[in-house]
Amino acid sequence: MSNKTGILGLLSLTKPRIFTAIALTAWVGLLLQKDFLQHGFWASWIILISTVCASAGGAVFNHYFERETDQLMDRTKDRLLVASDPIMLKQSLGFGVMLTLLGHLLCWLLLGWVSAFWLFMGWFNYVVLYTLVFKHRSLWNVTIGSFASPFAILAGNTALTGEVTLPGLLMAGLSFFWNPVHFWNLNAFYKSDYAQAGIPMLPPILGANKTILLILLHILAMGGCGVALWYYSDLGTIYLIGFGALTGLLFLMNVQNLGKGTDPLFRRNFIFSNIYLLLLYAVIIIDMVVNDYHP
Repeated sequence: MSNKTGILGLLSLTKPRIFTAIALTAWVGLLLQKDFLQHGFWASWIILISTVCASAGGAVFNHYFERETDQLMDRTKDRLLVASDPIMLKQSLGFGVMLTLLGHLLCWLLLGWVSAFWLFMGWFNYVVLYTLVFKHRSLWNVTIGSFASPFAILAGNTALTGEVTLPGLLMAGLSFFWNPVHFWNLNAFYKSDYAQAGIPMLPPILGANKTILLILLHILAMGGCGVALWYYSDLGTIYLIGFGALTGLLFLMNVQNLGKGTDPLFRRNFIFSNIYLLLLYAVIIIDMVVNDYHP
């Protein structure tokens, strides 16, 4: 068995960049729990590992169910399962089941059913609601799929006490509004690919300017959630300044594309939205360390 169709091939189906981002997102939710400083060390490892497994399992299922669509798009036509034989398809499905069960069982047994419930809701939203139900049927598929990362935040936020905190809920809201900003820029850049595959993504249907206006509205909603997070938590000046600067820059970069709708700007804004999220998490951590944060 070659590396492409062996272990390395199976690992390529897990979308490492995505499961890393989802795991970090869940961990930020845990950081916003009031007992994190006292009991968060082991819970951090458990939520990271369980989220990685569940997210990776979901990614494998996504590859499996989307293999026929993937062959129609230039961006995805070389994915492993597009031209795989029945044996590889069976192996990939089993791998996805194993990762999914491992992640959820680990979370349930070591962190409790509430955290495991939110972790499952994120998996269910991505695999079932987004991939199987709405992606090929609704213009608002990205909006529906945007619940996956907020559910990850709630999984982390409930890992210690089983209770959702207000800061955790506000961070989940910020994450929900961030997702369309991120993915609509990507969809706009690959609009011909999605059209070729018959996937009703919003940017090709509404047009560039209307899409950008919706993106800007979502960034404003992110701003509201982020300011409320500062107001209703012990996050301090470092967070507020960092959040304001990052969100303002994200807004201005997307404003720059109004009336233009060019692919290079859509691609640039998509890339920066990734950087934005990582820098925001860094700002939250720095603020907590400097200010000895207690939610």
